[in-house]
Amino acid sequence: MIDPQTWPPLCGAVAGCGALLAVSGGAKLARTARGTGDGTAVQKVLRLSDRRWRVFQVAAGCGETIVGLLVCAGVRPALADALMAAEGVVFVALLAVVIRRGVAGDCGCVARRRPANPEQHAVTRWAVARAACVGVAGAVGAAAGVRAPSALPRSGALLAWALALVTLTLLTLVDLEVRTPRCRRSLLFPARTTLAAVTGHSVVQAMTVSWRPVGGRVLFRRTDCVDEFWFPVRATGHPGPESGTAHCYLEVRAGRVASGALAVRAAIAEQAPVGAVRTLAMRKG
Repeated sequence: MIDPQTWPPLCGAVAGCGALLAVSGGAKLARTARGTGDGTAVQKVLRLSDRRWRVFQVAAGCGETIVGLLVCAGVRPALADALMAAEGVVFVALLAVVIRRGVAGDCGCVARRRPANPEQHAVTRWAVARAACVGVAGAVGAAAGVRAPSALPRSGALLAWALALVTLTLLTLVDLEVRTPRCRRSLLFPARTTLAAVTGHSVVQAMTVSWRPVGGRVLFRRTDCVDEFWFPVRATGHPGPESGTAHCYLEVRAGRVASGALAVRAAIAEQAPVGAVRTLAMRKG
């Protein structure tokens, strides 16, 4: 029967979450020292002035760093794990409020998504899921009395530390939008990621005021480093069934500049494209 206190995978997962907490705390302290930690979405939700926010961020950074190091070192494990669980719950609550209210700005987290401008949203559900993992790991560690990898036998300690490193890496990168070096496209689901960015772009939204998309599909084609989309549209106020055949298409060509920002060009096309074209489903909301 597996003993949860000395099971290397569980010990490694808890230690990895503790390491993430320490890294996150260190990142907050570094941002405060550089003077780049203001204007986050969390600061706006808490309604703190820049001066009070810096004090809060230093306190939060110190707390996260200390708790994370205690978890990894196995010092007073029950208390350290319980504190990690509490911090995870607080993170989840704050980030959930940010997403629900649609507050612009990043979360101030390690490996956070950086919006192209301060008015754009950067906090995602991935950040909430990562905070939830920290909370769950702390709760499980406190309830089961999980030991630190350093307290395990040599073979188990090596496996636990390896799994802790994997856990730290995965949780750190989960909210990072990894891009290809040449075209700056998203490495995971590039077409759908670009489609989501295009539908929220100000140029496309301005065009859809006069031209209403119809149906739930969009035509897609890839040309070198440019993603081309054709949205079936109908002029606003045009009579006819919503699901009927569109009169024309909103043609959108999107690419990434060197910084990773999205560059969009939109126009109205009378005919559908020909050639190697496939369709993508439009996601509502």
